[in-house]
Amino acid sequence: MPLICSRNLYCLVIMAVLWTMAAPPVVRASDTNAALDTNAAVVVSRKIRPYLEVTEGIMERVSSGLSGSDIFFLSPGDDLVTAQVTDRLITGAYDLVAAVGPEAASLVWKTGIPGKKIYAAVLDPDAVPHIPHNACGISLRIPVAAQLETISTAFPSLRSIGLLFDPDHNQWFFEAAASAAALDDISVKIIPLEVTARKYIARVLQNNLDRIDAVWMIPDQTVISEKLIQYVIKQALYKNTGVIGYNAYFTRTGALFSFEFDYQALGRQAGGLIMDCLAGRECRRVPPVFESHTNPRIAQKLGLKMEAAR
Repeated sequence: MPLICSRNLYCLVIMAVLWTMAAPPVVRASDTNAALDTNAAVVVSRKIRPYLEVTEGIMERVSSGLSGSDIFFLSPGDDLVTAQVTDRLITGAYDLVAAVGPEAASLVWKTGIPGKKIYAAVLDPDAVPHIPHNACGISLRIPVAAQLETISTAFPSLRSIGLLFDPDHNQWFFEAAASAAALDDISVKIIPLEVTARKYIARVLQNNLDRIDAVWMIPDQTVISEKLIQYVIKQALYKNTGVIGYNAYFTRTGALFSFEFDYQALGRQAGGLIMDCLAGRECRRVPPVFESHTNPRIAQKLGLKMEAAR
């Protein structure tokens, strides 16, 4: 039996409670003062905090603009739940279905349901089965040029940045960063720190730390682990070199700078996209809103002047 509630605010409170429950619920939200006579559904890949915060942000943005909305939670590996959600999507006659997370996005497009669809909180939409290249949505991939511009603005004295990556996974990222660095308004050089296996990281750092101003770490399956992050930060600081990372763990661990997401803000961004789409405006793939944070203690230790971070 689906869980019913009559107003979006109450539904969000219920969502917080449901996070600890085993069975994925369906939450019904409605608003009799809605500006649009439309119904929408939100499919959430799993009950983890980032996805719940994205969903909360979506509902915050769209609550006054819809006549009703359903929230479906998938359960990884539970085919029965997937079948139940699929049936509800097919029979629900929704004007729009939003997907939070890659599993939800794959399911939404796989169903072949008519109507408008968008995705949010998907790292690489092109790698998700069934999502067409021209699908409307917000990925978790910050454009490389935007990242480099943010770094350069925050620390204009940086002249050479070593990008730590496995070319099998992120050659495209290095090429994009090198191209962005070649622009006239960015005075920085990107040095490739290529590693094809974790065992080579120590040697690559040893050979390059003396000639770079910072190490830039990006999502890369060869160099992802908390121990490796700690190791790189420690070795870099020993050489008076800062580390740039991609989530809050980096700056908490001693990195100089990190890119981070406010997932509720991402949800509000997705909610705005939903309302634009329902109003008939163009809907396309857009980059995510993001934040950047500087570790002032490390900046002071490295003698770097801090500019205002975005």
